[in-house]
Amino acid sequence: MPENDTPYSGQGGVGGNISSTISRCIRSGLSQIGPSLLVQVVAVHPGEASITGMVDVQPMVHQQDKQGKPHPRQMIHNVPYLRIQGGTSALIIDPKPGDIGFIIISGRDHTHAVTNRQPSPPASFRQFAMQDCVYVGGFLNNGPDQFIQATDEGWRIVTPGTVSIEAAKVTANCDIETSGDVKAGGISLKQHTHGGVQTGGGETSPPS
Repeated sequence: MPENDTPYSGQGGVGGNISSTISRCIRSGLSQIGPSLLVQVVAVHPGEASITGMVDVQPMVHQQDKQGKPHPRQMIHNVPYLRIQGGTSALIIDPKPGDIGFIIISGRDHTHAVTNRQPSPPASFRQFAMQDCVYVGGFLNNGPDQFIQATDEGWRIVTPGTVSIEAAKVTANCDIETSGDVKAGGISLKQHTHGGVQTGGGETSPPS
């Protein structure tokens, strides 16, 4: 009995044909699975603060035929996008047109689950379809104009606009320095005056 007793192994003929056929079937099956792809955001449909919105995205990697001719993929509409959230706390940064990110394909038709936001049966027998995906961004994007950055010295907040804090109370256990003015109840820290004093060389008492 030869050491390799597998019939037709490593030979042409019937065994070789079976092996080739199986390989072709596997490759064909894998090619039908919707891959995770780089995409670019074309339109954003933001929801209310309590509900995450949707994006329309254009896959950035084309298909190609046997001759190597590229064929752009169709746009994918109404794709849920990622929001960093835990319970009722969230960091809300909606995508913008032009952003680049990834889509992650679901194994089954998740239409009912997306609509109901509850565990649901698949809406069809569709499997690994590009329609059933979620968007995660962003990758390969340009540098931001406003950001929160962690550095070795601490946290850095940069914005060309206004920082607005809506809270019942703000407590700071630290020194606060500013090159601008500070106002409380419409009274300026730099420009406010004290009444009921006589001019001269005396000074008012420190605040108490």
